[in-house]
Order: sequence, then C-alpha cells, then structure tokens
Amino acid sequence: MKDKVFIDTNIWIYGLTESKLKVDKGKREISIKLFENLVEKGSSIYISMQVVNECHWNFVRRFDIEDILAIRLIQENIISISEVKDITLSVYELSNQIRHKYNLSFWDSLIVASALENDCSILYTEDLQHEQLIEGKLKIINPFEKQG
Repeated sequence: MKDKVFIDTNIWIYGLTESKLKVDKGKREISIKLFENLVEKGSSIYISMQVVNECHWNFVRRFDIEDILAIRLIQENIISISEVKDITLSVYELSNQIRHKYNLSFWDSLIVASALENDCSILYTEDLQHEQLIEGKLKIINPFEKQG
C-alpha cells in the first residue's frame, strides 16, 4: 500500500522559490529531495485548497511572481503530483475539535484535519511539533529537523 502524505504550504514554498538566505537555500534543497523521494516511491501526495491558495498568495505577494506565472508554477509543480482536496464541512468540524484538543492555530488545525480526513499517515510541516502523533495515526514530520 502506498504511503499517503500531506505536504503543508511552507514545504512547497521553500522548494519552489529562490531565497538569498543561506538557511532557506538549505530548506529548498531538502524540500526538493523530499518531493523527488515521495514521487520516486510512488507515495500519494495530498494537499488542500488551503495549501493552493496560500502558495499562490505567497508567490505573488512575498516573491513578486506575476499572477499568471504563479498559477503555472502551482499547476506544473504542485497540482501535477498531488491530489487536491476541498475543505469540507466535516474537515471544518474536525479542525475545531483538533484545534482545542491539541492547542493549534485555526489554520494549522485545518491542515491537520485535511490530512486526517484523507487518511494520511504523515504530515510534512515545519509549523508543528516534530514527531508528534495526532489522533494516534498522523505523524508530524519536520523535514528540516536535524536528524541524528
């Protein structure tokens, strides 16, 4: 059975943008390697429309990428290798439970709920506690966390 993973916005942004900051260059390399490994393994990659929207906003506002180029960047590099899921009422309701139980932000709880709703076993993000287990089935992995 293929791994089902959810990738948060920040991982996509690091992988698809160039930064002059040394720390961001390292994160870019790690993100690209993560994407390559997941595709090579045949993992099922999930994202929500929240991730698509956040990526688009960041590309246009923070990185000054033209709107039409941001759309193309997302279509060719994110949507092409991911299953994009809507944020449904059940995701919203689950996010409210998750937010209060785990003391997460509103937006982080929506990401977690989307991952859970799609039966993902791993959520790649730098925004939550590395190796935390949510609801006994979703492991948080910060790919930038020092291994060793």
